[in-house]
Amino acid sequence: AMANLHYKGHMMNKKILLSAAISLAALQVSAQPFTPTDARGMAMGGTGVASAKTVHSVQYNPSLLSGGHESDDFGLLLPQLGGYVADEDEFIDSADDFADADYAEKFNIAIKGVESSPGVFNGGIEEPLNNIKAALQAVNDASAAEDLAQLNIATGVLNGHVGDLTTGTNTLTIATADLNGGLASISEKALRGGVGGGAGIAIPSKKFSVAISANNSTSFSGKLSVSQSDMDLLTDYTSATNAYALTLADYTSATTDLTAALTQIKVRQDASEAPTQAELDAVTNAQNSVSTANTALVGFDYNGTAGNAIFVGGALAPGADDIALSSTVSLIAIAISEVAISISREFTIADRQVAIGITPKLQRVDAYNYIVSVEDDTDTDNISDYAVEDTGFNLDIGASTKFGYEDRGTAGLVIKNIISRDVQTTDNNPLTTNDAVVSISPQVRAGVSYAAWGWLHLAADLDLMENDPVAFEDGTQFAAFGAEADVLSFLQVRTGFRTNLAASDQEVVSFGLGISPFSLFHMDLGLYANVSDPKKEAGAVFELGIDW
Repeated sequence: AMANLHYKGHMMNKKILLSAAISLAALQVSAQPFTPTDARGMAMGGTGVASAKTVHSVQYNPSLLSGGHESDDFGLLLPQLGGYVADEDEFIDSADDFADADYAEKFNIAIKGVESSPGVFNGGIEEPLNNIKAALQAVNDASAAEDLAQLNIATGVLNGHVGDLTTGTNTLTIATADLNGGLASISEKALRGGVGGGAGIAIPSKKFSVAISANNSTSFSGKLSVSQSDMDLLTDYTSATNAYALTLADYTSATTDLTAALTQIKVRQDASEAPTQAELDAVTNAQNSVSTANTALVGFDYNGTAGNAIFVGGALAPGADDIALSSTVSLIAIAISEVAISISREFTIADRQVAIGITPKLQRVDAYNYIVSVEDDTDTDNISDYAVEDTGFNLDIGASTKFGYEDRGTAGLVIKNIISRDVQTTDNNPLTTNDAVVSISPQVRAGVSYAAWGWLHLAADLDLMENDPVAFEDGTQFAAFGAEADVLSFLQVRTGFRTNLAASDQEVVSFGLGISPFSLFHMDLGLYANVSDPKKEAGAVFELGIDW
C-alpha cells in the first residue's frame, strides 16, 4: 500500500542517514596498512623505520633501540592517541548533497500529496481506492437509475478524485526518480577510518636494549549498498499508481461525455422536442466508451519489473501492501591489540656495526563482520554478536646500521607480523553468505634517515610489498618522506609527504609540532590531509612522553 511504501521509504532513508558510512558483504580482507600511531612519525609523512626515537622505535623497527645516543637512558610514552578518516569515494560529500537536495523529504511530501488530497485521501492507497470505488459506484447507481441530476453530481466528484490522484502521481513520479538518483549517488562508496593508542617504556643501550609496549589499532571499512531491486520497487509502485490514475481518467472522461450527451437529451425532452439522430448516437457512443473504460478499470492489472503483482482486477494484489526491502548496512572492522617485549643489541657484521632487534608479542585480533538489512531494527548494542576474537603469538624483526659522515645516516629494514594468521569471522548473521577472513600478513618496509648540522633530520620510508586493504578500499604501498627541524632543542617543527603507490589520488601532506622543554618531557602533535581534498583523508595523533 502507498502508506506502507511511505513508511518503508521513510525508514529506509532514516537508516541510510544514520548508518552514513556503512554496508555490505563478506569477502577476503587483511589487516591494516603500515601506519603506526606516532605523532612524530605521522608529522614526518609516516616515516620511522630508520628515524624513530627510543620508545617509538618499537612501532617501526625494534633495532633502533640500539641506535640512539649514548646519553639516551630511558623513554616513557603515555598516552598516545590518534585517529583518521578516509573518504576517497567522496561518500560524505555525496551524502551532504543528498541531504541538501532533500530528495527523501520531497518524496514524502509527494506521497502525502497523493494520500491527502482535499477531502479525499486520508490514509494509504487503500483509502483513495475505497473513495474512488465509492465514487464509481455512485456513478454506476445514478446511471442505472437514469437519475441525471445525481449522475452529474457523482461524475463531478469522481472527476475531482481522479484529478487529484493524477496530479499527485505525476509529482510522485518526479520525486521517485529524484530519490532513486540520490540513493544511487551514495550507494557503493567506501568510507574507512581508524583509531589507535599506545603506551610503552624503553631502556635503550648499544649493548642490550629492552622495551615493553602495549598498543591497539582499530580500523573499519564499509559502504552503503542500496539495492537496485529497492529502487525498482519504489518506481514500480509509483508507476502502478500513475497507470491506475490514467485508467481512471479514461473512465471519468467517458462518464463526462455520457453525462453531457444525456443532458442534451434531457434538454430536448424538457422542451418537448425529439432528440436528433446525432444526439442519440452520441449517447450510444458514450455508453460504449463507458463500458470499454469500465472493463479496463475492473480488469486493471499491473506487475512490477521483478514480476511482483501490484494491481490485480482493479484492486491491490494480495501482499502488495507488504514491501520487503533488500538494501543492507554493514561494517567490517579489525581491532588488533598487542603486548610486546622488544629486545635489541648491536653486532659486528663485516666490520660494520649492525643493530638487530626482535619484538615477540602477544597479539589479539577482534574481527567484526556486521551486516544488517534496513528492514531490521537491530540493536547496535549487540554488535559483539558479530565479532570473533583470536589471540596468538607473532613476531617483528628489524635491522639497522649507521653510515656516512660521523655516522649521521641510518638505514633500516623491518619485517612486521612474520607469522601469518587467518581469522574466520562469525557466521551469526543470516545475511552473511560467505564469512570474511581476516589475514594478518607480513609487512616489509625499508627506510633511510640523515641528521644534518645537529638540528635537521631527514627521513624516507618505502613499503617493499603491497598491503591488502581492510575491506572495500584500495591496497596500500606507501612511499613516505619527512623532515624535522629542532629549534634550540625546545621546539620541533615537522613536515612530510606520503603517496600510495598502489592507488591514485592518495597523496597526503603532513605537519606537526613537538615541544620538549629542558628535555624533561615531550608533547607532540601530528596532522595530515589529502593533497587534493582534505575531505578524502585526514588524521591526527597526540602524545605525551619522557625521554632521558
